[in-house]
Amino acid sequence: MRVLSKVAIAVAATVLISGPALAGKGGGGNPPPPPPPTLATCGTNDITAPTVTILACQGFKSGNLLNQANALTDQRILQALGYDHWDGKIKDVAGSVSGLNGNQTVNFGIKLTGISIVAVHYGGGKGGPGGESTAFYVLDAAQGINQIHLSYKASSNAVLFVTGLPRMVESVPEPSSWATMVCGFGLLGGQMRRRRRVIAQA
Repeated sequence: MRVLSKVAIAVAATVLISGPALAGKGGGGNPPPPPPPTLATCGTNDITAPTVTILACQGFKSGNLLNQANALTDQRILQALGYDHWDGKIKDVAGSVSGLNGNQTVNFGIKLTGISIVAVHYGGGKGGPGGESTAFYVLDAAQGINQIHLSYKASSNAVLFVTGLPRMVESVPEPSSWATMVCGFGLLGGQMRRRRRVIAQA
């Protein structure tokens, strides 16, 4: 009898201890919250347009960061991308578009030239990067484009922080310039040989 009572006490204690743990796993309590959606990583194919090259990007960051409430976060991201001249006021950006409703073509109403910084916010809809998220891009728009094309759907709004920054592109000599340089080196070589002969004869 004493052995049975000890076993009964041990079983009761086990049930009491494991009860709260089981409740969190659907054993009568609230189910655990679903995991957050997995966000994509920004890439060089996210935005396309003639003559446009993506030089750098940050994202995707969770939530809609393209509003005044998140301006400090935006500034930090822009600084990480190498740009620290934005004053932190959304009203002072170069351009913005809202109500995209999944549209993949974005026109800021201003021609993008040179180095430009763009950010796009996506909702959690089908074809998006995964959940509500925002990505920031440094673009080389070369001589200019009027619109960009988004590879993802579920677009919501976009901001053009700055455009027209100077391009940092190393100049490559044209073929005619190469020919002139080669001829110049040839002439210099010929003059050096003549000087050696004159010195040797003297």
